[in-house]
Formats: sequence, C-alpha cells, structure tokens
Amino acid sequence: MKKLVTIILSLFILASTNVVAFANSTTKIPVLLYHVVTPNPSGTYQFSLTEFKNDMAYLKNNGYTALSINQYYSILNGTSSTPTKPVLLTFDDSTSDFYTNVYPVLKQYGFKATQFAVSDWINTSGHLTSAQLQTLSANGIDIENHTTNHQSLTSDWNTQYSAINNANIKIKSITNNAPSSVAYPYGSYNSTTTSILQNLGCKGGFTVSGGLSSSDNNKYKLPRIVIANGDSISVFSRKLTTGY
Repeated sequence: MKKLVTIILSLFILASTNVVAFANSTTKIPVLLYHVVTPNPSGTYQFSLTEFKNDMAYLKNNGYTALSINQYYSILNGTSSTPTKPVLLTFDDSTSDFYTNVYPVLKQYGFKATQFAVSDWINTSGHLTSAQLQTLSANGIDIENHTTNHQSLTSDWNTQYSAINNANIKIKSITNNAPSSVAYPYGSYNSTTTSILQNLGCKGGFTVSGGLSSSDNNKYKLPRIVIANGDSISVFSRKLTTGY
C-alpha cells in the first residue's frame, strides 16, 4: 500500500511539473522581412532571387511552418496549437516582383505569407495591381497595411489616422478582407500610432527592430528581422534562431 501511494505521489508531481513547464514555456517566432526580390539586387533592401529560393528551401528542409497572420496572432495569444518551427514571412511595399518572383516560390513550397501594401502605390508602375492582390489574397497571402503613402508615423493624430484608416479602406475594397495589422514605414511610430491601431481594432503593429516575437511582446511593437542584400544562408539560419 505504501509503495502504491509513493507511485501515485510521484506521478502527481511529474504531471504537475509538466503543467508548470508548459505554462512557463514561451514560443519564439521569427518574423522575417523582405523587400524587393530580384535576379540582380542592388542596395541593402533588395535581395537575390537565387538566395531567396535557397532561404525557402532551407525552411522547407528544416521543418518550418510558414504562418498566416491570423495563425501568428493565435499562437501569440495562446488560442491555437504551435507548430514545431513556426515562422512568419513578411514582405513590404507591394512591389511587382512579389507576384513574378516571390509568389511562385511560395506556391512551390505551400508557404503562406504576408504582404504589407502601400495603398497609394497599388496599380502604379513597379507595384502590384488590384487584380494581382485579389489573386494573392485568394491563395494564402495576407494583404496588410503599410499606410497610404509610406509616410513616417510620427505626426499628429489626424494625419496618422488618415494614413492608416484610408489604407485599410482601400485594401478591403480590393481584397474584401480588412487588414488586421500595420507595418510601420521606416520602423517609426509613437504612442499616437499605437492608440490609433487600438481605436481601429487592429491586432498588432510591426517594427523593423530585430529579435524573436513572443507572447511577451507588446502587440503594437512586434519585432521583425530584416533580410538584407548579401545575407548568406548561414546568416539566414542565425537570424532565424536568434533574431539578429
């Protein structure tokens, strides 16, 4: 009888330990940021198409799951299960190379991604068209908000509100889905910005600061990891795991 009690007590302690470990565990999610992806990159924020293909192959071969923006928030909020290796792929500025160069690679691997669109640039030279955005939105690409004209979000309430809200309205009119997130141009924002996002019911806002995101982050100060011209696959691997 004494032995049975000891076994039961041991099992209870083990179960309690596991529960505590689970409760204290914090999922770290890398949020990668690409800009232009082209065969012949120039400048810091353009990236080689060949290297991009290598990056996506690395993610696939190493068991990463590319998340939708809603899956990302659900994991941070603890309302859904977490893949072993989650990653959020984000792209800024709604440039036309996303449709011609990036999207085919994402489709090849079955990866979801998020495109932060500048609403005034839609249907202009070198940028995505409304028809392309509709196709992307219907095929696993979330179209989110990067303001109306890529302006720095450091001005007064009315100016910032227009830059964010008008972009939301235009993007929803194209995709039939209201954006839930804003990527801050140049990474610039202030307390007015975060207040506006809350006022509009946005789930979060993204910076360009490095680091891995987790449930500990302020949802309106979410970090992203810039993937820059010249980043080798070893640098890519390091940024995935460390955020820097």
